[in-house]
Amino acid sequence: MTKPPHLDAVVIPCRDINRQRAFYERILEGPPAETGSGWLRFDLGHVSLALRARGDALFPREGQPGVMLAFHLDSRDEVERWHRRLLMAKVAVLDPPGPLPSGEYALHAADPEGNVLCLFAS
Repeated sequence: MTKPPHLDAVVIPCRDINRQRAFYERILEGPPAETGSGWLRFDLGHVSLALRARGDALFPREGQPGVMLAFHLDSRDEVERWHRRLLMAKVAVLDPPGPLPSGEYALHAADPEGNVLCLFAS
């Protein structure tokens, strides 16, 4: 039986890559690990988060963002700390911390282009 493929990166197409970069640098508390012409990559351990400018064959200018990034945290207290941090950074919090039907405790926020960040604890 073969192993399933390992997810290596999530790529978010961006209308304004500079604004997205500033947002993720602030939220992830650091600069990208790599940058290139029209793209950059943050190293998040087992998975990379890449931002790529719209306007090529893979991500044409038209089209809507629509990705959710789910970040697993260690505890409910950590979710609450992130909630305060996001509010202080003036990030749009879509749903404040609370229980999900699955039993996890989570909050949902949006990046500048409307992609969703889910921060949750089991």
